[in-house]
Amino acid sequence: MLLSEGGVIMESARILVAMENDSLINKFRTILLEGGYEVIDQAKEENECLGKIRSLKPDITILDYKLISIDGSEFAKVVSQNKLCDVILVSDMLNCEEKSSIDYIKAEYDFVVITKPLKRDSFINTINLVIKNRKKIMQLETEIEELKKTLDMRKDIERAKGLLMKHLKLTEDEAFRRIQKQSMDKEISMKEIAKAIILTYDL
Repeated sequence: MLLSEGGVIMESARILVAMENDSLINKFRTILLEGGYEVIDQAKEENECLGKIRSLKPDITILDYKLISIDGSEFAKVVSQNKLCDVILVSDMLNCEEKSSIDYIKAEYDFVVITKPLKRDSFINTINLVIKNRKKIMQLETEIEELKKTLDMRKDIERAKGLLMKHLKLTEDEAFRRIQKQSMDKEISMKEIAKAIILTYDL
C-alpha cells in the first residue's frame, strides 16, 4: 500500500525499533508513525531484538549499533543468512574501531547505515529506498523460481518425448502432441503427464 504525506509518496512497512533507551525508542516511534509506518514492537537489547525479529517478522528493523555485541557481525550474519528482515543500523560513528566494524557489516551483509544526528526527511527517504529494494529483490526471486520451474518442466517433457520416441517409435512432433493431448484430456499439467511417462518407461 502507498501512503502520501505532503505530496510525498511513501511505502508502508511493519517496523521493529531497537534502541538502548525509551527516550530514543519514543523519538523513532513518533517519526515513524507520523510517516505512516506501522511500529509493531520495540526492543532494548540484542537477544530481545533477535527474538522479536524471528517471531514478528518485521519488514525492517531500525537498530542502534550500541545494542549489538562485539562488532555486530554475528547478529548481522544470523539476520542476513536467514533473510529475516532488512536492517537499518543507526550509529554515532565516534571512533575508528566502530567505523571499521560498520563498514565491514555494510560490505558483507548489506545493512543500511545512517548516522546521528538524523534528518527526518533523509531518514524517511532511506526507509522508502530499503522497502523498494526489498520489493525488487522479492520480485526477482519469484521470477527466478518461476524460471526454474519452467526449465524443470521442459526437462521432464523432453525426457518423456525421448522415451515415447524410443518405445513407441513416434516422431518428436507426435510424441509432443501425445503429451499435450493427454494433458488436455485428463485436465492435468504436461509436467505431470511427462512424469507419468517417465515412471512408466524409464525403469
